[in-house]
Amino acid sequence: MPISFLNPVQQTTYTKVTDYLCNSSLFKDTLEAEVEQPKFHLRYGSAAIEVEVLAWEVHPWETGDLAIVRACSCVTTGSPLTPDLMQYLLNENSRMRFGAFQLSDAGEVLFAHSVLGGENMDLMELQTCILSVVTIADTYNDLILQKFGGQRSAQ
Repeated sequence: MPISFLNPVQQTTYTKVTDYLCNSSLFKDTLEAEVEQPKFHLRYGSAAIEVEVLAWEVHPWETGDLAIVRACSCVTTGSPLTPDLMQYLLNENSRMRFGAFQLSDAGEVLFAHSVLGGENMDLMELQTCILSVVTIADTYNDLILQKFGGQRSAQ
C-alpha cells in the first residue's frame, strides 16, 4: 500500500526529506524508510532517531496546506515518572533552544524537535534539527539515568 498524504505540501516535504536523507553522508548508511507511512528511522552514533513528515492541520493561518518534519529520539525507558522527574524535564525544557522533552504513551522519556516543511524547507535547518535531537538525547540519557533511574533505550 503506497503512502497516503493528507495534503500536497506533506508530499512535497516527504520528497525533499527523502532526497536529503538518501544523499546525506551523515545519515544515508543507516536510513530505513517505512513503506506505509511518511516516516524514517536512522542512527547517528549510538542514537536512534525517528524522522516523520506530518501534515500541519491546525495552524495559525486561515488558508493553505502546511507540513512539518518532526525528529524524535528516545532518551530513557523505565525511568520512574515521579513528580521530581517531571519537574526536572519541565525545567530543562525552559533551557532548550530547540525542541522539548516529552513522554511516550509507554512512559519513555523522549526528546523531539520540529521544523516547517514545504517547498522552501531549509536543508541546513533540517540537518540541525536531527543533530540537535541526537545531541540532547545522548547528553541527557546519562543525566536522567543517574538522577532518576531507568535504562537507556533499546538501540
